[in-house]
Amino acid sequence: MELQTALTTLIMPPFAPLVGLLLAFVFWFFPSSTPVAKLSLPLAILCFLTLWICATPAFSGWLGQRLVSQQPEAPKVEPGAVVILGGGRYRNEDTGSERLSAETLERVAWAVARAPADLPLLVSGGRVYAEEKAPESDLMADALEKLFQRSVTWRENCSRNTAENAVNSAALLHDSGVESVLLVTHWWHMPRAAESFARAGLQVRPLPVGSPGELVPRAENHLLRWLPSAAALLRSQVYWRELLGNQWYRWRALPGRRNC
Repeated sequence: MELQTALTTLIMPPFAPLVGLLLAFVFWFFPSSTPVAKLSLPLAILCFLTLWICATPAFSGWLGQRLVSQQPEAPKVEPGAVVILGGGRYRNEDTGSERLSAETLERVAWAVARAPADLPLLVSGGRVYAEEKAPESDLMADALEKLFQRSVTWRENCSRNTAENAVNSAALLHDSGVESVLLVTHWWHMPRAAESFARAGLQVRPLPVGSPGELVPRAENHLLRWLPSAAALLRSQVYWRELLGNQWYRWRALPGRRNC
């Protein structure tokens, strides 16, 4: 998992453009007659422009629209359960205390507010790193029961990524005779998640959290769309990772059911 995360980071902004700028700085000190030295200025300009563009609301919005076009259609079936996918946790390295990230808590609250109350709930998420104490599904179940007074029927607590979410959840649900689900995750994660659950043998009705338009401040609709910002760079990272993940998941086979 750590290797996969590292490789993804290497090919996404801001890491790749920053490495290019560092190389351009190093090339600058080579003898001017060498081909490498002549590449210094063009490489610096290219990396600077790449970093600038990736940090603009215009570019992050363009990436977001690529994900919008991949949103799955809802099948004409009634779901037999609600599946909520985990989206991370906060962990205090000093005390070891853990709590749901804002992203995961938003998915939980969204499911409570918008999913039919009579459908049984499945929460999915395990331990991504060895030092994590409780499975993420346990943290989600605690929040549902203590904050929203909703009981959880299934806890899928062994998965570390979306593919394992799908395979492990499908196995639990098939054992209980459930063949269709209402899937809750963020809109930008929905294409990859829904396709993974469909490949695992479930009919998926998406219930995406949020929409791309709500993330773009009104001022970014004009000239400021072309000015870089930390928020736009973060959105570009998220969307870019999902687009890459979509392609990777389509090329690889789903893993087998993972036991803790």
